Amino acid sequence: MSRLSELLHQLKDREVNGYFTSSVSNITYLTGFTGDSSRLFVSPKRCVLMTDARYVEQARMECPSEVEVFQWIDNKRYAIETYRHIMNVADVRKMGIEATVLSHAEYETLKNSLVKTVLVSIDGTVEKLRQEKDMHEIENLRKACLISDKALEQTIPFIREGVTELELTARLEFNLKTNGAENLSFDSLIISGARTSLLHGKPSQKKLEYGDLVLLDFGALYQGYHADISRTFILGKPSEQQKEIYHIIEKAQMEGVKSLTPDISSHTTDRAVRSFIPEKYIAFYYPGLGHGVGLEIHEEPFLGQNYNEYMLKKNMTITIEPGIYIPGWGGIRIEDTVLITEHGPESLTRFPRELTVL
Repeated sequence: MSRLSELLHQLKDREVNGYFTSSVSNITYLTGFTGDSSRLFVSPKRCVLMTDARYVEQARMECPSEVEVFQWIDNKRYAIETYRHIMNVADVRKMGIEATVLSHAEYETLKNSLVKTVLVSIDGTVEKLRQEKDMHEIENLRKACLISDKALEQTIPFIREGVTELELTARLEFNLKTNGAENLSFDSLIISGARTSLLHGKPSQKKLEYGDLVLLDFGALYQGYHADISRTFILGKPSEQQKEIYHIIEKAQMEGVKSLTPDISSHTTDRAVRSFIPEKYIAFYYPGLGHGVGLEIHEEPFLGQNYNEYMLKKNMTITIEPGIYIPGWGGIRIEDTVLITEHGPESLTRFPRELTVL
């Protein structure tokens, strides 16, 4: 069953006979189109990708034959004229929209365009389909992770005293691109010293110093799929507390990875990891353990005690990224992108996790 057919099957169960989305990731998943500034309409009668002149040729090359590529009438993007022309003919009585994605202005345009159509929120429907990856998606993720591992390996010699965080970031991103990344999964996070307690800190002009923790969180984008990996190194002789916390996180992360088997609860994985965090550090442990990764860097399922419970399934790709972050001292995180298989977890990012002193 094609992805479009599966979506229509899901909608039929809710007595919804149409779907409209502005989500770039969902459009790519359903049609294969990798551009932006487009909208997708799906019904049992027709499936239409609405786009502008910049993308018409590309869309016709990338989309399957069942997807009609339609250029905006009079080049008016997201306008009433096209919506009426496309959707009224399809006779959709109840159309699913993604309320968390669609802007209020476009919602009003749709509502005014389709006076005989009721708009209902179906948030998460396509995202749920995206959770379990097919073989083509897995190969793209595997390649993105391989590129990330190789780029990190090539960057290690440049982690030395006197280099700034920004200089190190430039070197890492150069290595990602020259190894085949089409882009970055997200803005690379390379920070050092006490700044490593900033969970999403930005690289700065700070120079690496002897004794610093050096935290790298980054990933390659390949064929639209994201890798996500974090490693923490120590530049120079580590302190006893640095070694202590590193080994805590290393053991916790390994336990989290090992727990990723089909039909396990996400809360079970979270509890397994948290059991390794000593009481004296629990206040500094970030409760978000990980997330799904694919066409988006953060997608369902989300792991952690404050998230909804998910039943993990075969062919989900999940990050496991426990960390302890102490303001004024620093932070340590180890993260891998992991594929759940029927035989157990397969870590797609494979750079060594053991404590590395540079």
